[in-house]
Amino acid sequence: MKIFLPRFSLTTKVFLICSSLALIVTVSGSIVLYREACYSLRQEVRSKLMGIAATAALQIDPELHKKIKTNKDASTPDYKKMRDTLIAIRNSNPDIKYVYTMRKTNKKNALQFIVDIPDANDSKYDTHVGEEYNITGCTEMVKGFDGPAADKEPVSDKWGRLLSGYAPIRDKNGKVDGILAIDMALPQLKVEERALWIAAVKTILVALLLSVLLSWIITRGTLRKVRIFTKAAQRIKNGDLDFRLQVKSSDEVGQFTEAFNHMMTGLQQTVKDFLTGLFNHRYFQERLTTELVRAERYNHNLCLLIFDLDRFKSINDTLGHPAGDSILKQLSEVVKDSIRSIDVAARYGGDEFAIILPETDLESGRDVAERLRRAVEETEFHVPAGESVSDAGHKTINATITIGLAVFPDHHRTREGLIMAADIALCRAKHVSRNSTCAYDPEVCGNDQVDPHDLYQMLSDPDSATIQSLSAAVDARDKYTCGHSERVTNYAVKIGEAIGVEENVIAGLRVAGQLHDIGKIGVPDAVLSKPGSLTNEEREVVQSHPSIGEKILRRAPHIDLIIPAVLFHHERWDGAGYPDGLSGESIPIMARIIAIADAFDAMTTDRPYRKALSVQHALLELRANAGKQFDPALVELFINAISSDAQIDAA
Repeated sequence: MKIFLPRFSLTTKVFLICSSLALIVTVSGSIVLYREACYSLRQEVRSKLMGIAATAALQIDPELHKKIKTNKDASTPDYKKMRDTLIAIRNSNPDIKYVYTMRKTNKKNALQFIVDIPDANDSKYDTHVGEEYNITGCTEMVKGFDGPAADKEPVSDKWGRLLSGYAPIRDKNGKVDGILAIDMALPQLKVEERALWIAAVKTILVALLLSVLLSWIITRGTLRKVRIFTKAAQRIKNGDLDFRLQVKSSDEVGQFTEAFNHMMTGLQQTVKDFLTGLFNHRYFQERLTTELVRAERYNHNLCLLIFDLDRFKSINDTLGHPAGDSILKQLSEVVKDSIRSIDVAARYGGDEFAIILPETDLESGRDVAERLRRAVEETEFHVPAGESVSDAGHKTINATITIGLAVFPDHHRTREGLIMAADIALCRAKHVSRNSTCAYDPEVCGNDQVDPHDLYQMLSDPDSATIQSLSAAVDARDKYTCGHSERVTNYAVKIGEAIGVEENVIAGLRVAGQLHDIGKIGVPDAVLSKPGSLTNEEREVVQSHPSIGEKILRRAPHIDLIIPAVLFHHERWDGAGYPDGLSGESIPIMARIIAIADAFDAMTTDRPYRKALSVQHALLELRANAGKQFDPALVELFINAISSDAQIDAA
């Protein structure tokens, strides 16, 4: 069976412990004091009884006492005289209930009554001369024959519960004939003991209040600095690594503060970007993982922004890298001022930045992105004196950013998938309109075929299997291009082998052929599969796919050899191509090869706007456009290679 144990805060625990300890000490002390007081009260009563008994015993005539031996003597004048003496003793003290004398017998544990004076309120008087009384256990009564004594505790018998005092009756020779005993009724003792108990309870209650108050004061004083450390830890947890403790103390707390601040300085150096002061790439990856776990656990949204500075390369080229660094620093300050304390801003790399927005849905994420974009647009960035390369008088410049955003769990549930989704959105935004915000759109990007997580994994660790899988997913977005990337790869390799390029270039062509159309994940399906002519706007969207592909592939520096082939495979030999209008041999050789292979496969397969051409017709089209669209030398080599294959197949 499980026992429920409530979870208390440290403050509550310390308070309860201090209060409990104070209460235990107080109650224990009060009980001890009460018992001591009761003992002292009874000792006082015993002393009083012994004093009364000793004084009363001196008033007894021992000679008369010796004459009274049996019940018959109760009618003698001697007995009457003794009785009057005892009555006088009883009446002299209102606390005395009974006064009597006793004498030893031949029996070991028995005494006999001699003169017995009852309580004044007794209506019936019965003499007890000669009656025996069992004294087993009555040690104080026995001691009364040697000197004054009194019971330590009340004794119960047939006359009630009484506390008694004793003193010997001695003759002139000092011989003891018996003892005089006085019985005190307990009500008065009980009243005094009750008064002591009430006093003890009051003491406990007052002590309880004082202990609670004192415990609260101690708790607050003790844990005040602990709360400071707790808040510091919480701020660090939220990413505020600039926080430092300000506790001034020369004791262990001061030493802890110094060590804490030193640790924070060291930690900051490991997770902060040295230039901008924002978090670095590694910390961003770790924090995004943590925030995604938290969002998953509590069923919250999370928005990720990835943005970069538009045309930052031209800023570096025009003003110099020191000026570029200064602008990045200023941009980081704008970012810090535009987000919440719980948001996490990081330098993702170069001029790229990322922001994690916990508990933020798509619409709220758009609002944050737009606010940041406008803030950057409205900021005048200062160029430090002496750092401008071409314009020493240039004091300020205007800059803009383009932002891509993705939301957990709508766009993806994994860290890698969310990053890739935001990155794809950024690439699309760059080619739709700079200085803009774009959210990832699964329908536009064909998320049912091209999963951002798989794309991220391929870029992180490309191998032939993942590349082929990814190219197949891209091709699957268009039913007319099924197997297109694989065929382009084969054609490109034929050309490469025909011109005798090095093996690493052949390997590059295999990858470039598979990935040359990866940028089409940024082109809507409706445009890709449109059966009729494209509008100017749609044509611009299609023509953006090489640049989108280049921006996606730059995440994988280990395949940077193929990036020019992906970016420039739609350039023309005559300079009328896109995206940069390169011409002739300024177009990278791999891009020229992919361009021929891509065009040939496009002509020899069905498309939405026309039927496939025959191989011979397609080769004639290539030759007709040699020197215009294609490298003429490569066209001839490709025609020869294809023709040779056709002859072999025919044979």
